[in-house]
Amino acid sequence: MAEAQSRKPGQARHARVVHELGARIVRGDLEPGEVIPTEEELVGQYAVGRSALREGVKVLAGKGLVESRTSAGTRIRPRESWNLLDPDILAWRFTPTASPDDIRILADLRVALEPGAARLAAESPNLALRRAVTLAMADLWATADDPDAFVEADLAFHRSVFVASGNDLLLYVHDVVSGALRSIRPIHTHSIGHNKETLPNHETVAVSIVRGNHRRAESAMREIVEVAREDALGEIDDEASRQSGAGA
Repeated sequence: MAEAQSRKPGQARHARVVHELGARIVRGDLEPGEVIPTEEELVGQYAVGRSALREGVKVLAGKGLVESRTSAGTRIRPRESWNLLDPDILAWRFTPTASPDDIRILADLRVALEPGAARLAAESPNLALRRAVTLAMADLWATADDPDAFVEADLAFHRSVFVASGNDLLLYVHDVVSGALRSIRPIHTHSIGHNKETLPNHETVAVSIVRGNHRRAESAMREIVEVAREDALGEIDDEASRQSGAGA
């Protein structure tokens, strides 16, 4: 027990380096190709020992964010080298707020993935999992008057479709990005009236899946995620107009 307790402070310092420096990189405070501050500077900034700092940098290298070279120091790697599905990188990217570009990317990802997941769910031979989508749909109806509860029920509904698809890779991708999905969901799940407007299409998805109508399930899900994308992009444009007006 004493040994475990003695490791905790070192682990905390290590984690501090990972999360604070990693967030700075992902949020653009440090640009790709840029050399990170010297070891001496970082030790002072994060109030850690050199071993904790080096371990933290090693973790960030494992995430694809940095690379160290003896003669050139430690540099930020190009964005395409990052492990973009790493849970930490997703968290730094989408919370507490996401950039307009990242909101667009996530909305586009939903359009690319979710209609196909609905089609696969309707084609699945596992009737129990297909019926589970209708149970999740019942929770959507039950929470329509409570925006916060509706967000949770909506996330659970969409996950149930991925579960019913029977495709473990699709479900893995969904679960990895679920934190990011949660962070932007209030953008297009913002009013009781709006939420209720989405219920018929969700119901169509659920009924089509349980009945095995894959084309209708895919089409209805496509409409859901395309409307959600339009809402998200509209909110981005509205925010840009508000900021432009405030700066005028």
